[in-house]
Amino acid sequence: MTYADLMSVLGHWVLPGSLIAIMASMGLSLTADDFRQVFRNKRALIFGVCSMLIVPPLIGLTLALTVAPTPALAVGFVLLATTPGGMLSNLFTDMAKGDLALSMSMTLLLSMIYIFVVPFYAHFALSHFMGLEADVEVPLASFFWDIFSITVLPAAAGFTLRALRPAFALTFKKYLKNVAMVVLFSAFGMILFDQVPVLRENLGALFWITVALNLIMVCVVMTIVRFAGFTRRENIAIGIEHLMRQEGTAIFIAVSIVGNNEMSLPMIMNTPVALCFVLAFVTIARRTERAGRAVSAAA
Repeated sequence: MTYADLMSVLGHWVLPGSLIAIMASMGLSLTADDFRQVFRNKRALIFGVCSMLIVPPLIGLTLALTVAPTPALAVGFVLLATTPGGMLSNLFTDMAKGDLALSMSMTLLLSMIYIFVVPFYAHFALSHFMGLEADVEVPLASFFWDIFSITVLPAAAGFTLRALRPAFALTFKKYLKNVAMVVLFSAFGMILFDQVPVLRENLGALFWITVALNLIMVCVVMTIVRFAGFTRRENIAIGIEHLMRQEGTAIFIAVSIVGNNEMSLPMIMNTPVALCFVLAFVTIARRTERAGRAVSAAA
C-alpha cells in the first residue's frame, strides 16, 4: 500500500467510521426524556442556539477574511467556527456547576440544526476562498447526505438501541466510544504528519488565530449574557457551549468530503487550545461559586 492509498483509506474509511461510532455512542446516551428536556428552559435555550449560529460564524469569517495565511486554512477556520458544541461541553458544564440540562439541550438541538446549516457555510467558504481552484467542487446536495449519514443516522440507531435494550446499550457505549476516540485521535495524528510542511510554515498564525477565535468568542458571548438576565448556571452552560466544538465532524468535511487535509489544521489546533480555555473557564467558575457560598454563609 502506497502513502497515497493510506491517506485515501484514512479519509474515506477510518475518519468517517470513527465519527459514526462516536455519534452512535451519543445516541446510546440519549433517552426520550432528553428530548422533552429541550423545551424546559426556552428563553436561555433560544438565546444559546441563536448565539451559536451567529456569533462564532461571524468571528470565524472575519478572522478568515483578514488574517488566515492561505485559502485552505481560511476555509478551515470557517468550518471550525460553524460546528456545534461537542458532547464534552456537558461534562465541563457539570464540573463548573452550570446548568447541565440547558447544556445538553443546546448540544442536542444544535447537532440536529447543524446538518441543515453547515453545508451553506461550507459551500460559501469554498466558493469565496477557493473559487478559482477548479478542483474544488462539492455539490450542496452531497454535503447534506454526507453529514446526515455520519451524524443523524448513527445517532438515531444508537437512540433506538438504547430504547430497546437499555442495559446492553449502556455497556456497549463505553467500549464503542473509547475505541472510536482512540481511532479518531490517531487519524488526527496522521493528518498532522501529512501536513508537516504547511504546519511548519503557518504554526504561529494557526495558534494565534485559534486563540483569538476562542478569546473573542467567549468575551462577546459572556458580555451579552451578563446583560440578558440569565442565572449564573445558565451563563456557564452557554459560555462553555461556545468553547467546546465538534472538531471531528468539521475535519470529516475537510478531509473526506472536500479532500483537502490542510483545511483540517485549524480544527486540530483548536482541540488543545479550546481545552485550555475551558479548563480556565471551569476553574474561574468554581472559584467564584465557592466565594459566593462563603459570602452567603458569612451573611
